Amino acid sequence: MQGLLLKLSTLDADAESAVRVIAYFDSLLRDHVSVPTLLAATARLAQCPVGLLDAATGRRTRTSPRGAVDTPAEAPAQVRELSDGLGAVWMEREGPAHGLDEIVLERYAVAAEVTLERAAALARSGQDPALVELVLSAETGEAERARALRLLGFAPSAPLQALAIALPDRGPDRGPDRGPDRELAAGLRAMGHQVRATRIGDTEAVLVATTLPRDLPEGSRVGIGPELPGARAAESWAGARTALRFTGPHDRVMRWSELGALALFADLPEPAVAGLADVRAMERLGEESLAAVRALCLAGSVRGAAATVHLHHSSMAARIARAESVLGFSLADAAGRLRAHLALALVRLRANLRSGTPA
Repeated sequence: MQGLLLKLSTLDADAESAVRVIAYFDSLLRDHVSVPTLLAATARLAQCPVGLLDAATGRRTRTSPRGAVDTPAEAPAQVRELSDGLGAVWMEREGPAHGLDEIVLERYAVAAEVTLERAAALARSGQDPALVELVLSAETGEAERARALRLLGFAPSAPLQALAIALPDRGPDRGPDRGPDRELAAGLRAMGHQVRATRIGDTEAVLVATTLPRDLPEGSRVGIGPELPGARAAESWAGARTALRFTGPHDRVMRWSELGALALFADLPEPAVAGLADVRAMERLGEESLAAVRALCLAGSVRGAAATVHLHHSSMAARIARAESVLGFSLADAAGRLRAHLALALVRLRANLRSGTPA
């Protein structure tokens, strides 16, 4: 701060603006902003791209005034080194420098040091959500992912599973750590599982170090990725997101390992799914008939389906007959039930595509 005040004495006309710059960055630090937020705020203030090198991860990040983020191959020649070997920051202004650029860069560097130190402290305690994102991103390099896994307390070679949990729309003023949507992660911790979680868009991303039980704590719709070494966590996350797209009110948990050939349908556009005759017919069924078809597909027989939903088998047979008249095909044999099972899955997929469930 003393160095900044000395610079102010040489600015005169810009002194008031310089004080505002200092107050601006002080406010960011008081709010405990993350590194991405700091970069975005600095770029908006400077009205030029700004960058940061995090020496701990070796990652370079550049943000434009409009919020576009990229990873430059290398930092520019002129950078401001941070103390304690934390990294470096820079500004990329085209044309002549502005009068306040030096103070903006100075204060940006101070704020970056504090923010990186805070992030490192969270990482040491395994609580940094950015590390979970880093592990799950398909764009993360092998060495960078391994380091993030170790900071989270996972060995890169140890098996992990990723979970994608659908979150309700809670409004912009609520953070990822509030509300009943966190119950699954908390329940897994209570069961002794090593869990790390963060929010990615409208989905809670969860990393679990041990094999999940068949019966999970009740909660939101969940897609479960395949169990893979931590170094391949991005693949498990992709599988979890795909599985989530096939969940519904009656199928709240879906495992990638159980999707089989259904996974091939995951990337179909919604109009293509909606155009399938079996999907249109299944959507015309009432809830009673839908429940009967679901029970039959799971049980494999009318008597088994009747026992599942606590109906007399003759009542179940009547409901199945009504469903067959709408569907246009028989459910008496395995081929018909397989056709119905696929149609039910595609109905769930279409509903999620329409509601915007993350892919």
